[in-house]
Amino acid sequence: MAASDSTLNASNFLERTEPAELPSVVAASGSDDFLRLKSLEHAMVLGGVDSETVRSFDGEETQWRDLHDELATRSLFDLGGRRVARLRNADSFVSKYRESLERWVERPSPGATLLLDVRTLPANTILAKQIKKVGWLIPTGEFKDSELADWIVRWGKNQHGLSLRRPQANVFVERIGSVCGLIDCELAKLALFADAKGAVSDARVDELVGGWRTQTVWKLAEFIAEGQINEALAEINNLIMAAQSPIGIAAQLSWSLRRYGVAARAIEQMERFGQRPDLSSALTKAGFKTFELASAEKRLRRIGRPRARELLSWLLDLELALKGSHSNDDRGRLALESLLLKLADHSPSSPRVAS
Repeated sequence: MAASDSTLNASNFLERTEPAELPSVVAASGSDDFLRLKSLEHAMVLGGVDSETVRSFDGEETQWRDLHDELATRSLFDLGGRRVARLRNADSFVSKYRESLERWVERPSPGATLLLDVRTLPANTILAKQIKKVGWLIPTGEFKDSELADWIVRWGKNQHGLSLRRPQANVFVERIGSVCGLIDCELAKLALFADAKGAVSDARVDELVGGWRTQTVWKLAEFIAEGQINEALAEINNLIMAAQSPIGIAAQLSWSLRRYGVAARAIEQMERFGQRPDLSSALTKAGFKTFELASAEKRLRRIGRPRARELLSWLLDLELALKGSHSNDDRGRLALESLLLKLADHSPSSPRVAS
């Protein structure tokens, strides 16, 4: 892959499959957090780098000497692979240490790669020009509606095994816009309802991809996980008043909440095998994205072990009720509210999930 490739952007970079040696610096820039994250993860895949060997730094807390030491110092246990350091939230760091970064990019440490996650890196700056010359500069850019629809079809196929038609992709564009992280979550949810060939019906797309309704259900899931039950009840009322059926709400809600239950089961499995419970690992296995881990960990702790352990059973009970005894809208609403109350805090100190 040519370091000076002028056509490089997140969209086409994420579709590359040929292995390539990592250059000394890879920078993903732009306002889309999801595309920046995925671009850096994909760079590691192309370079054959095990993510477990990558040292991560937070740009708002890290000093240049700490990052430089990581890039320049070879461990006694290093078997000859590349040393890779990843700098998240790098904007303030770049502003503060721009000259040091420019000097390092010009003469990088041998066998080291810096992964730079930065929202703003104008192409006319010295640093951006240097990175483009010797490494990979991956802008997230902004999609036109037609480009976004094409990307949704390709991403749905490559990442989620979906066979979407262009009119179905246009529904995502119209209702969600260019929020790629939310689009990816919606595609993952839709994949649960696909047939063996990855196809989904127009009716299912219309039901589950819901624009402001979708975003409201995401807020609803966050309120529930954070124990803000009054707010969650209000969101359920808003959705039902907008003619959203309880079973449709539950389908979207369950996809989000189910991950906490899966994470709780993973933690218990670690304990059974005598391993120290690792929340981040359990949440990743449950389907949370890297940028969601911090908030998901706090929410799982708040839910607590006893309730998280029961969550998958409660969601199954909700689904069965909505398809049977609570199939009409009024009783369906009661079933949703019953789930909320099970997850509400009833005491000042909730049980905690082991960390």
